[in-house]
Amino acid sequence: MDYSSLTDRAMCDAATAEIEFELKTYTTRVAQGELTDTRSERTATSTTAQLAKVNAQIGTQDILLATPGLDAETLQAATDERAALLVRRTALTKRNRLASGLDRFLADVDAEQVTAQVATLTAVKEGIATRRAALPA
Repeated sequence: MDYSSLTDRAMCDAATAEIEFELKTYTTRVAQGELTDTRSERTATSTTAQLAKVNAQIGTQDILLATPGLDAETLQAATDERAALLVRRTALTKRNRLASGLDRFLADVDAEQVTAQVATLTAVKEGIATRRAALPA
């Protein structure tokens, strides 16, 4: 990297702040990926069973929502619950897909890219610090 375009300490500080933000973004993705992996390993119930349960719960909410004469509060609560269940179903479906060969491989590729990006950004941050230290106060 050529750090000569950073001509004063304020520019170095601004560049460092941007790099730190990028690092935080990537390290958060790493932590989220690790948490997802841990959750998957700890889940005793299969994804298929969880999907069946969520689908049954969605069906229950559909029956409730089809009931004539519901008060506004019950209608809103059932609608909100159904929406939350749909999000859960989408997450379970995605996890189920990730368990397959190609999708799992591509998730591993993404994780490798994130790891490489963190290493690159860390090296850049160190280069900025070296450049800043060489500039007059």
